[in-house]
Amino acid sequence: MLATFAAGLALSLASFQAPADVDNPSAVEFVVSLDHALIDSYEMDILRPDGTVLQTLNLGKPAPNATQTATVNVNVQPIAFAVGYSARVRAKAGTAVSIYTVSLNKFNRIPGGPSKLIAK
Repeated sequence: MLATFAAGLALSLASFQAPADVDNPSAVEFVVSLDHALIDSYEMDILRPDGTVLQTLNLGKPAPNATQTATVNVNVQPIAFAVGYSARVRAKAGTAVSIYTVSLNKFNRIPGGPSKLIAK
């Protein structure tokens, strides 16, 4: 029984694929907090490829859609050209902050215009 479970788990993990990296994202998409009604705002940290925080953006309190997903436009144009940036989002209510949710995919800042979303 345990061997069957382990084989099924290995198969599930093998079939999981992270979303593709995004070049020059123009928006961030994330699932809002279960306590969205009590949240004052959301913040997003942009992380360098080495994991250090480059910049923190205030995302405000966007209205979620029917699947409780919010989309916020962001501008990464001031960021230096590099590959492997990531983002993390947290909710804020007064002085309390939630744990971070880390992006499922990385993003790259390359020459050219904005492209698409950073998936969350």
